[in-house]
Amino acid sequence: MLQTEKQALRLRRSVLSNLGVLSLVLLCWLAAHMGYFVIDTPYVLALTIVMWLGHGLFVIAIACSGNLRFKDASLTLPQMIWVTLFLSLLMSVVQDIRPLLLMGYLLVMSFGAFRLSIKGFYGFTVFTIACYLLSLSWIYQHRPDDVQLAQEFFVFVGFGLSLCGFLLMGTEFSNLRKSLVARHRELKGAVSRIEELAVTDELTGLYNRRYLMQMLAQQRALANRSRYGFVVCYLDLDHFKKVNDQYGHPFGDKVLKGFANLMSYCLREVDIGARLGGEEFVLVLADTNLDAAYGVCQRMADKWREMRFHEAPDLILTLSAGITEFKAPETIERTLERADRLLYEAKNKGRNCIEVEQQELQVPFDFDEDTQPA
Repeated sequence: MLQTEKQALRLRRSVLSNLGVLSLVLLCWLAAHMGYFVIDTPYVLALTIVMWLGHGLFVIAIACSGNLRFKDASLTLPQMIWVTLFLSLLMSVVQDIRPLLLMGYLLVMSFGAFRLSIKGFYGFTVFTIACYLLSLSWIYQHRPDDVQLAQEFFVFVGFGLSLCGFLLMGTEFSNLRKSLVARHRELKGAVSRIEELAVTDELTGLYNRRYLMQMLAQQRALANRSRYGFVVCYLDLDHFKKVNDQYGHPFGDKVLKGFANLMSYCLREVDIGARLGGEEFVLVLADTNLDAAYGVCQRMADKWREMRFHEAPDLILTLSAGITEFKAPETIERTLERADRLLYEAKNKGRNCIEVEQQELQVPFDFDEDTQPA
């Protein structure tokens, strides 16, 4: 979920809770008008307005993104503590309708059921009970006639059972939230893996043909709009079928992985290396000319010839390549066709050769007779 969406959700919840506090404020005003408070009505009005406006500051903080500096960006627990403290204060100065204000505690508990952790919910439950008992203790000390112990006992037991119900509900919500978060993480990982598989070759880890064509289309768009050029190199591992036939397909896969690692090592971050299939590979060298591209392929061919595998220490591996430059505004298919034709010419010349569009750069690799690959 994007941060803006999370902020919108936090703001909506906070506004709804503020409306709940406002309804409680109006109820207290009506009770004050009817004489249920031991303090004068103006004091009741002042207390409830401070409670409502104070809670409104949380709404403003979320609306202005000031909440993002805190670990709990929803500010759930501070909002609950603020309202609970004022509820306890109001309860200590009310007569006869104290059980009605207990509903305010439960309203606050329901607000935190969807956000607090199990530890936080248990802690706030203890805090709520402590506030309620402190209010009763203050009333008993200053207005003992207002406290009927038997009645208060049954009210407290009923309130405690209600809190236990909310505690169980909050625990279930917390467990469900953890489960959903874990599943979301797994799903996100699976989607990421699917996206990775959609653009990469499973064996070598290089990009696949699908992604290569997408990137070539982007490179073509850049080249058509500006003085930007790129080079396409078509590579083929020489006599790879013989390698598979002589040493087996598992070894052939190891050879392909080894060449893929070599490609990744030789390329810059802005370049693209892809496997078309079998032993055919393509390089897309960004903002590069034919001379530089030839140098890259030559270094790659030298390193490839030097590579050894312990399963076949005497095996000398070579490659052939065709190098061409994109010529705007031609199609990508035309560029690839030209590179493929150059590769075909390199293979016809005996392989172990790099064929470049410019005639003077058509430089074959000459090795002694005893070093020619099998």
